[in-house]
Amino acid sequence: MLVGCSTSGVPREGVNPVTSPAVTAAPSPDVASSGVFVIDCNEYLEAPKELQLYCADGGQQLSKILWASWSKESAFGLATSTKNTCDPDCASGNYDVRTASVLLSDLVTTADGHLVYSRIFLKYDKPLSDGQSEEVVELPTELEP
Repeated sequence: MLVGCSTSGVPREGVNPVTSPAVTAAPSPDVASSGVFVIDCNEYLEAPKELQLYCADGGQQLSKILWASWSKESAFGLATSTKNTCDPDCASGNYDVRTASVLLSDLVTTADGHLVYSRIFLKYDKPLSDGQSEEVVELPTELEP
């Protein structure tokens, strides 16, 4: 699992997601009714517009998410990613704001019976300040206490 950095005061504005022919502003008909969720720290969300990737420290958020698909196989969309660079340190770090393709996958069943995605793959429109152009993050599969 990747470790994020503290991001108090994370800017939510930034790059507007760029749409491609495969992604439209209107979600597909099955987006809101699939019975599949992603965990955003302490709640189950279905096709969220925003998603916190690191609950412990808020090191990266996705916002302005436009889902092209959301099903029991996977979910795909575009989002604005805001990630703390932790440079010079996490408390006073700068932020990389990029458009990212988002792919959710690897469904698991939670202890209380919800189907949730457990993995997210991000591909950035341009490399982050550390040179990274894509990453995989393991998502929480149980709600935070």
